[in-house]
This record gives sequence, structure tokens and C-alpha cells, in this order.
Amino acid sequence: MGDYLTIDVGGTNIKYAVMNENAEISVQGETITPRDNLDHFLDTVKGICSQFSGRGIQAVAMSAPGRIDSSTGYFYTSGALEYISGINLKERMKEIITVPFSVENDAKAAALAELWKGTMQDIRNGMVIVLGTGIGGAMIIDGKLYRGSTFAAGEYSVISTRMDEPLSMEHVWAQQNGVGMLIEDYAQRSGKNPAELNGRIVFERINAGEEAALAALEHYCTGLAAGIISLQAILDVQRAAIGGGISRQPVLVDTLRRVVKDMNASYEGLMPYTLPEIVACRFGNDANMIGALYHYLYEMQ
Repeated sequence: MGDYLTIDVGGTNIKYAVMNENAEISVQGETITPRDNLDHFLDTVKGICSQFSGRGIQAVAMSAPGRIDSSTGYFYTSGALEYISGINLKERMKEIITVPFSVENDAKAAALAELWKGTMQDIRNGMVIVLGTGIGGAMIIDGKLYRGSTFAAGEYSVISTRMDEPLSMEHVWAQQNGVGMLIEDYAQRSGKNPAELNGRIVFERINAGEEAALAALEHYCTGLAAGIISLQAILDVQRAAIGGGISRQPVLVDTLRRVVKDMNASYEGLMPYTLPEIVACRFGNDANMIGALYHYLYEMQ
């Protein structure tokens, strides 16, 4: 059984782990993501790889933001890391490693982790919604990850929430249901300074039953529920799995389930769709790395 180095590139940090072919982690760590240029990024990745040079690593499997051709390693876009846009990272990685390399979009990698060992194992059709700064996503169709015609399927962040202003970035779903919007809403309701708040603090107050925090969560879940119901009308999936750091909070998923059910109640019998089962994704911070490994082992071989 060989070892594989998995790397998850985020806008703030790069997480990495050594896993075996069953996604069992033996070593893991993280470092700061370079924000200046590609050479600095490649040097950082080289430094990570060099830590395990004597371990017999079989391959490097990466997840990263952006619209990525996961078969070739070409980045059409790269989210906040603009220096990777227009780059074939697989070719550039040959400059710093001698083992095989693969890369997959981060939200799609999270969905692959769920498909492999999580909530999508027994599901034919499902959607994964990853809540963070924006809203990442992916779809499982006929038991496989659906990437779309140009590798852009699942870019939920840019869905318009206002049909009368469909091209307004002010009214895209990420602006309503990025995690920062929950924090901003709570700050306004409570009179607190949003700069002094974060998700952990807000959920501590939600779990403590603070009225302003509960109201902010209700409003947040209302927007999230409307998006899920709209996607369901198109996709007709069996299950919707909610990922991202805040999905580890049971109160979020419980509230979302209730709001979806209540929102749908007045339309029940009138609309042709059925509601999906709503669950939390099984994997937390390791999801993208697990999915990246799945992509290498089962889609690139």
C-alpha cells in the first residue's frame, strides 16, 4: 500500500496530508498560501513535497479553486489566486516533482470525497453545496461527478437571486449566503462590530439561544433554502449535502431542514418537484484532499 501526498490550496492556507489508498492520514500540516506570484506558489509546493522526499510518495493529488480541466491540469480561472489563471499547472509541476500529479476543483473534490466515502455513496443523483466565502458546489449525476461542458458546473455563487436584475453582482447567491453575510446580519441585529466577530462566535451565540443570533440564522437559512429549492426544480436529486466549516454545526442543518420544509408547505401538491434529503457532508477540513486523492486514483488511472 503506497503513500500519496494530497494538497488543498485555499485562498489563505495550503493544507496537506500524506494518505494511503484508503484515505487514511498519517501526517498532515498547513502553510500560508502565497498571494503574489506563481513562482512563489511553486516554491511553496516544492517545500511541502520535499518534506516527504524519503517516504516513497506515489503521486501528488491537489485540489484548488477555479475552473480547471481536471484531465489536463489547465486552469481557465483560479479564483483569488489570479497568477494560476491560464496556466497548465500539471506541466509546471514537472519542474519540481518527478511523480505523477493531478488537480481538481476544490468543491468538486469535496463532492468526490462524499461520493467515495461519505453521504453520496448510495446516491444516484445528489448535490453538494459548500458554504464559505462564496458558495462552491458540485452535482452527482448517475453516480458520477458532473463537471459540465467547460468544467464550470456547480458554480453556485453566481446564481442570481433577483430575476429583475440578473446581471447585478450585488444580488448573486454568494452575496446573500456566503458565511460573511451571516456574520454581517448578526452584527446589524445585535449592534456589534462585525470586525470583532467570526463564525465561531456567532454560532456560540446561536447555540446559547441569543435572539439576534437566532434571527440571523433564520434569515440566512431562508436564502439558502430558496436556492436549494430552485436547484432542486432543475436537478431533481435525492440528497443535498451541505459542506464548509459551518456545516459542522448541527443547528445549521436542523434549521435549514425546517425552513426548506416550511417554505415548501404552501406549494406542496402544486409544484412538480420533490424535496431532497438535507444532510451535512461527512468530511470537514480533509474533504478536498480526500476527493483529490479519489480523482487521482479512480479518474486519472
